Amino acid sequence: MATARAARSRVLSLILAVAAPAIALAPLVATGEPKPKPKPTAKQAKPADTSDRYDPDNVTAISQYMDMLAKGTERFLAKDHTTAIDTYKRAIQLSPRNPLGHLLLTEAYLVTGNLGEAEAAIQEGYEGDSKNATLRSHVLFVRADVFERQKKWDQAKLAWQAYTEHAAKLGPDGGAFPQSAAERLKAIQKMMDLDKAYVVVRERIAAEKADAGKKK
Repeated sequence: MATARAARSRVLSLILAVAAPAIALAPLVATGEPKPKPKPTAKQAKPADTSDRYDPDNVTAISQYMDMLAKGTERFLAKDHTTAIDTYKRAIQLSPRNPLGHLLLTEAYLVTGNLGEAEAAIQEGYEGDSKNATLRSHVLFVRADVFERQKKWDQAKLAWQAYTEHAAKLGPDGGAFPQSAAERLKAIQKMMDLDKAYVVVRERIAAEKADAGKKK
């Protein structure tokens, strides 16, 4: 599991790197500084509109969605996980089909040990829009890890296989960790084999107890 934890740490670093531009732009929005766009002429001038501080496309200024994720990530890094979770949820309401918010929410739930909510969150991210192949890779990785943490071996095995296939498409420079997936698949198979062996042992012990009870 040490290798898997190290890989997950790298994945989390990449996730936070995706949100980094939002974190960098957040102070501009918070302080109300103008976004970097051409100044309007006198005829173009119009009353100030606070909504104009955001750019939905996240190009000339931060989008409201990314701004909210940035605030949540700031709280996450400060280990204020309750506030981070609440903030991520508010961001998701702004763009429910974007996997990034669900992915960050999943990580926050994992830190607090809430595996049930983590599974629900990552499933939402899995079913969301996946135009970004690297982001999709992170979603598949974390989804497989969540299933494995819950000892849902069959689902974890399928999830790791899906991640492996996606990683192969990304190639060596795609930010994926196919070797980690291969190791997890081997470990899961061992656990599944052990579970089967334990079933046989438990059945034998139960039969022996039943026979002993009949002899008394």
